[in-house]
Amino acid sequence: MGKNQENASEGSIFSAYDNKVHYYGRVTMALALATMFLPVLGVALRYQVAIDWAEVAVATGGILAAFGLNGLVEPFTFAPVLGAGATYMAFTTGNVGQMKVPCVVNSQGIMGVEAGTKEGDVVATLAVGVSTLVSTIMVALAMVFVTIIYPVLSHPVIAPGINNVMAALFGALGVMIFMKDPKVASVPYLVGAVIAAVMGVGWFNAQALWIMLLLIVIAVVWAYQLFKKGALKK
Repeated sequence: MGKNQENASEGSIFSAYDNKVHYYGRVTMALALATMFLPVLGVALRYQVAIDWAEVAVATGGILAAFGLNGLVEPFTFAPVLGAGATYMAFTTGNVGQMKVPCVVNSQGIMGVEAGTKEGDVVATLAVGVSTLVSTIMVALAMVFVTIIYPVLSHPVIAPGINNVMAALFGALGVMIFMKDPKVASVPYLVGAVIAAVMGVGWFNAQALWIMLLLIVIAVVWAYQLFKKGALKK
């Protein structure tokens, strides 16, 4: 009886926490979206420049054609790992796949918590918050010392390593994720490797969004088949 009351109390606490996360997350994202337009409005008002809405529509259409599908797919792809709070912060501040997700995965691994759990969501929220602060500070410092840093990073000896940082990072994270559940991960990884080998890395990168969708579907179907056969735990 005491244990049930404790679980119910814990559930109510997390329920209240989730409600606050979604409320403040929606409000802050709406405010962030609104502030993104303030520089344009400020320039238009200060210099009395009329906004050509036809040009705006054309530019918006081009952006939607290039990134619209990516904007729809990424939240569904990363939200299960990030959780609610981290998702709001990550998609407001950007660099989701390149910085926020690797930081979250690494932090959850260090803390020994699983993605999709309440504990995992809390760790993810803290990780994205710290990642955002650190990246903001680093960008600010880079802007101040760009004349010193750029010649070093663009040096012929160092440049190849800098250009392969993301590949090395995602390779390490990929192995970590693969080892969490090799049964589920093996087929999507194998399909992705075959596509890259047959079609070429350039084509693979150009079609990365569609391939991601394909591999997500394959992973879900494969996991469901393993579950039906009793090869996976609930």
